[in-house]
Amino acid sequence: MTTSIVIPAYNGQKFLDENLPAVLALGTDETIVIDDGSTPALRITGVKLIRHHRNQGFPITVNDGFKKTNGQIVVLLNQDVKPDKNLLKYTLPHFADSEVFAVTFNESGRSWAKAEIKNGFLEFTNGPLDDKIHESFWASGGSAAFRKSTWDELGGFDPIFSPGYLEDLDLGWRAHNGGYKIIWDPKAKVEHAAPESTFNAAYPSKKLQLIKDRNYLLAHWKNLDSKYYPSHIIHLLLRILRHPGYIFPTLMAVYLSLRGAQATWQSKK
Repeated sequence: MTTSIVIPAYNGQKFLDENLPAVLALGTDETIVIDDGSTPALRITGVKLIRHHRNQGFPITVNDGFKKTNGQIVVLLNQDVKPDKNLLKYTLPHFADSEVFAVTFNESGRSWAKAEIKNGFLEFTNGPLDDKIHESFWASGGSAAFRKSTWDELGGFDPIFSPGYLEDLDLGWRAHNGGYKIIWDPKAKVEHAAPESTFNAAYPSKKLQLIKDRNYLLAHWKNLDSKYYPSHIIHLLLRILRHPGYIFPTLMAVYLSLRGAQATWQSKK
C-alpha cells in the first residue's frame, strides 16, 4: 500500500521548520507541500514543493496537492500538525476494509464527529473521548488519511467552500451518502498546535463567522435528504427572524448556489 503526504501551507515557515522532521520520519513514499502564495515564499528541502503565485484558498490548494500524488493512501496534514511516530502503524490497517474512505486522527482534546439532523439542520459535536475506535461523520481536513481512489470518485473538496471551512464536513457527508465509512482511531495520534490559526490571522472575526455560516448552509443544500427540506426551510426562516443578521450568510449561500448551478448548466450545453 503506497502512501503520500500532502501539506497545504500559507505563511507557515515556523510550523514547517518544527514539524517536517516528524513528517519525513514517517517514511511515506512522497511528501508534497503546496505553498499557497506565502510572503515570503516558503523555503523547504526534502519534499516536493508546489508553489501558487497567488493565494487560492484551502480547498483548491488541497485538491491541487492530491492531483500530484501517486500514493494509494494520502495523509492530509495542516502545516501546524506534528504526527506521532506510530501514526501509520495504526492508520493503514483500517484501509483493508474497502468501504473505509478515511481515517481521522486523534488530536489532543478533539475526538470523532458525532452528528444528527435536528429541526432540519445537521447538529454536530465531538463524540466521547475514549480509547475505542468509532465511526466519524467526517474526517478532519487538517489531520486525516484518505483513500485516493475514493477521493477522486467523490471529487475531493468542493471549491465552492473557498477560502475554506466545512469543506471536510461536506466531503464526509457525501462519503456517507455514498455508503463509505470514516474511522476515528484513538491510537492514530497527532499534535495540532493552533487549529484555525491561519484563518484567524487572515480574516476579521465577523467575516470569518460569515464564511462559516455561509458554508454551513451550503453543506446542507448539497447533501441534506429531501425528506428534511420542509423542516429545514421552516427553521431557517425562524433563525433569520430571531437573528436578522443571519440573512447575510443565507444570501451569500444562495448566490454561490445559483452561480454553481448556472456553471453546471452551461457545462452541459
